[in-house]
Amino acid sequence: MKAAFLSKPGTIYIEDIPRPACSPGRVLIRIKAVGLCGSDLHYFEEGRIGDHIVKEPHILGHESSGIVEEVGEGVRGFEPGDRVALEPGVPCLSCEFCLKGSYNLCPDVKFMGAPPYPGTFREYLTHDPQFTFRLPASVSFSQGALIEPFSVAYNALFKAEAGGGKSLLIIGAGPIGLACLEMALMSGSAPVIVSEPNRYRREVANKMGADLVIDPKKEDLLAGVQEGTAGSMCDCVIEASGAEGEVMSAVLALKKGGSVAVVGMGNETASIPLTQLLKKEATIRGIYRYANFYPPVINMLRSGKIIGESWVSHRFDLEDIEQAIRTASDPHAETLKMIITIGKEG
Repeated sequence: MKAAFLSKPGTIYIEDIPRPACSPGRVLIRIKAVGLCGSDLHYFEEGRIGDHIVKEPHILGHESSGIVEEVGEGVRGFEPGDRVALEPGVPCLSCEFCLKGSYNLCPDVKFMGAPPYPGTFREYLTHDPQFTFRLPASVSFSQGALIEPFSVAYNALFKAEAGGGKSLLIIGAGPIGLACLEMALMSGSAPVIVSEPNRYRREVANKMGADLVIDPKKEDLLAGVQEGTAGSMCDCVIEASGAEGEVMSAVLALKKGGSVAVVGMGNETASIPLTQLLKKEATIRGIYRYANFYPPVINMLRSGKIIGESWVSHRFDLEDIEQAIRTASDPHAETLKMIITIGKEG
């Protein structure tokens, strides 16, 4: 089978390797679609994220869907031919965080694509059936790959306490910001305001139905928020850019008693307007992946409440993965979510 290996920063190659055997308690998956994540770009450029370091040829990728090829001994509920999405993080299921349902905080999670755990830019892999989810016939493999970023967005909206007519500001209209936008519109947040300096991404946010889209390079963010809310600030803010200073902007744009969810990964530290935070009795919540959100996201895709295709800008074959990564990294290219297809989608 073919797999894409990152050997060192800036160097990725395709190699034929043996197909894995389907051991007891596992399912063998033929991968069909993988989303290219910002973390993949960071590994390609830097060779590391924090203490996850690429020390030997490594397979990236974690936003994935495919077809069940074989079912290992003892596995129930799956058959060859089932179309599935793969939740990439497999926790220990026995620590204090797992036992209270917050398995995204498990210190021993095995997350595909994060060294030393190989990812999904390959034709076949085996996976834990507990973290393998059937896809409805109406959901494409590309949409199946988007369940992972949609789950991040679901967690951000949940922690920001958005929806139900509350006003929402989304800072950053990259793939996660636009996933948040699509979910916010579905959940009844109103108005939904988006701040984004990139022209192409602002256009996409407008087409998706944002009530107001602000260019923070040319417009005062707080004045724009007041315009969009008829003179108020926002009930909820999602910081999805990771840009320096935007956590401060998020707090300033918040109403008293409001909530901020920080999902954008940027600098290790950030400044916050402490006096404003205290006077507003505001809440800031960090967002780290998700827990138990694949099933509700799949149901939303099944019902057509969310679609995801609006923020897919490019598709590449596995053999062209380096071109995909370089295109995604080009600051002048009109890019959003890249999907890597493996074999013919069907």
